[in-house]
Amino acid sequence: MVAKVNAASVPRSERILGRADCLATDIVGDIVRIRAAKIGNRFQVEKVDISNPASPPAVAIIKKKYTATDCIIHFHGPIRSTYTGLTPGRAYLVGSDSRPAKAGDVNYPTGGVDVFQQVGVATSSDELLVSFLEAVFGGAPGGSARFFQRQLVSTGNPSVFTTPLPFKHGGIDTEVVSANGHRQVEGVVGVGDYRASESGGIGTGYDTITFNYVPKAYYVIRIDYTPDV
Repeated sequence: MVAKVNAASVPRSERILGRADCLATDIVGDIVRIRAAKIGNRFQVEKVDISNPASPPAVAIIKKKYTATDCIIHFHGPIRSTYTGLTPGRAYLVGSDSRPAKAGDVNYPTGGVDVFQQVGVATSSDELLVSFLEAVFGGAPGGSARFFQRQLVSTGNPSVFTTPLPFKHGGIDTEVVSANGHRQVEGVVGVGDYRASESGGIGTGYDTITFNYVPKAYYVIRIDYTPDV
C-alpha cells in the first residue's frame, strides 16, 4: 500500500521577501542594494549600479510595487514570471542595467569596470533561483580580482583551449570550468573531465585547458579564474 502524503506538510522552496521603500525610478525586476538604515520593518533600497564599486553588494529584486515607492523585494529562493527568456541551468550575474545577465549578453559585466556578483541560476525560461553571492570587483588585466564566466580561446584543436591571462591553479583560487552550465571535474583521463597545464613549460603559468573528451560544437564553455600575473 502506498502511503498518501499530506500536501500541506510538504515544505515549499524557501522564499524570503520583505517590504521596502524603493525609489520612484526603480521598477519591477530591478536588482537593488541597501541605501540606508532600515526604518521600522521596511528596508531602504535603490537600484544597484555595478559600475560604481561603492554601490554593490546587491541584496534583492523588486518583485512588486504598490505605489511609486512602496515595494515588495525578493531576497532568496525561486522568483517566477518577473523575467522571461532565461536559459535553464545558466548562472546569471547582476548586469549593467541592474537586471540579470549571463555571459554573452550585452548587459554582462565588463572586467576592469564593473563589479561581478551572481544573482542565481535559471531553473526555467521564466524562473530564477535567487541566491546572491559575494560581490567582486572585476579588475583590469594585471589585477588579482577573479574573472567570472569568461569564454575560453580556441586553439583549433576541439579539445584544447587557452585563456588570455595565466590563471591560478589549485587551492581556493583554482579555476572553475563549465560546459553548458555543468561544472567540469579536473583530473586525468578516466577520472576527470579536463586537465590544466602550462603551455610554456613548468613555471610559466597555467593557461591551457585540455578536455578529456571532444566537446560538441554547440557546447557553451566558460571559465571562472583568478589571473596569476
